Amino acid sequence: MYIELNTIYFILASAGCIAVFYLIIVLKNFNKLLKQSNEILADNKQSLKEAIDDLPALVTNISDASENIKDVSEVVTDVTADFIVAKDNVKSNLEVATEILSIIRNVFGK
Repeated sequence: MYIELNTIYFILASAGCIAVFYLIIVLKNFNKLLKQSNEILADNKQSLKEAIDDLPALVTNISDASENIKDVSEVVTDVTADFIVAKDNVKSNLEVATEILSIIRNVFGK
């Protein structure tokens, strides 16, 4: 039970033809994709140039904004710390006032 050499050649030739046909289709689609990409680039050439030219200014603005955010966050941290200190002072003053009122009430209540 042997396979004839002509049968193997026929199978290989058929597979080769199918592969070549598929390769032609892939190359045709790839060529179409490249043409469309070139058309898109050509249509938007001026817009792309303007966007690329504006990138350095955009990066500078983002850098400035991040520095400003850093400064604001530092100020917010300082204000929060001052607020906590002020809250503690008010709380301790209220406690002292409450104790004084309690003493006065005890003295005059008798």
